[in-house]
Amino acid sequence: MYRILRIVHRVTGLIGAIIVLIMAISGLLLNHRSLIGYNSDAEMKLQNFIFGLHSGTVGNVSIVWVTDFGAICMIVLSISGIWMWVNTRMTKHNQLKRRKNYHE
Repeated sequence: MYRILRIVHRVTGLIGAIIVLIMAISGLLLNHRSLIGYNSDAEMKLQNFIFGLHSGTVGNVSIVWVTDFGAICMIVLSISGIWMWVNTRMTKHNQLKRRKNYHE
């Protein structure tokens, strides 16, 4: 069970991190629009693409499910990380308790 949880934690962490990274980069580019040519007409397509990517639409296609999937990955990553941390702590605690009882 612990091995499967580690695999799930690793995969969701990677997928979620990529999605969050894309959202963060597009958000930064939207905050600093001069980097993507905000004042020029030639770069308007790039600005529209980045805004669509950040808001969950590319062209006429809704990709809100991608951001939802990223959020779900982050939730799974958090829960599995907490579970693995607690499990490790409990295992160490139980081992110390057994050693103490063994030496008594």
